[in-house]
Amino acid sequence: MDTPAHTELRTRAPRTIEEMALQRLALRKFAPNTGDLLGAQLPCGAWSNRPVTAIPNAYTTGLALIALANNPWAPEVRAAVERGFSWLERTQGREGHWLWQWKFRLFDRQVRFDPSKFGWPWVENTVSWVAPTSIALLAYRAWNRPSERVPVALAMLEDRACSAGGWNAGNGHAFGVDLDPHPDFSAMALCALEAHAAGEPSLVERTARFLGRRLEECGSAYSLAWGVLALQRSSGRHLSTLVQSLHRISNPNAATLNTATLALTALALESPAFDFGTRA
Repeated sequence: MDTPAHTELRTRAPRTIEEMALQRLALRKFAPNTGDLLGAQLPCGAWSNRPVTAIPNAYTTGLALIALANNPWAPEVRAAVERGFSWLERTQGREGHWLWQWKFRLFDRQVRFDPSKFGWPWVENTVSWVAPTSIALLAYRAWNRPSERVPVALAMLEDRACSAGGWNAGNGHAFGVDLDPHPDFSAMALCALEAHAAGEPSLVERTARFLGRRLEECGSAYSLAWGVLALQRSSGRHLSTLVQSLHRISNPNAATLNTATLALTALALESPAFDFGTRA
């Protein structure tokens, strides 16, 4: 269905790789060209957040690979995807190195997590974070690509969950305090677990309940869109309410939303909502 978000997206020139990938996904049925994404790939195989920075970024690399999964047969796409996954395979959170595992186990006790369970950092030589790990996992699922990294990263998400369900940016506990979950990161992680049919059912249920409650009075189209994308599999109880809220916020304000939010909104308002773990 063509929505005000789709109409407005056609007029946008994306400024970041996140915007470019999400715009391509949202407009895949109207304008399937992926040449801009292919042209923005770095020599190492990754994508940066902004083309001018040329700093490899796991989050945007995952998004680019997901967008390319909807045009999988072109030889240039296949070559770019192989290079992208090769970069993801050799890039890991710093805690995956034995020396850092030793550090976190014996000396740095301000955070509470299992350092043997690691995913992807935002950028190289930093620790794993929830958002890039979740998006990378969705890329592996979109391409049905097996990897030894996948079960370790899924275990990392479960290990880093907040005690009440949901996820913060990186850990569920730090400096003796249980951290509060954040709706955007919680939705991304829930999408990743559900796409791989992973996660303890109780954790999935607690996260779905948290998202439903937290987003009921939410005024952010970005958060609502991620909530709809996450809850379409796990819970129908809050879904219709969130979809109505997203329509109410986005339809009259499409021109004022940033491109990433606009694209996520369009994806969430598809019927059914777009599934990040599949090819459209």
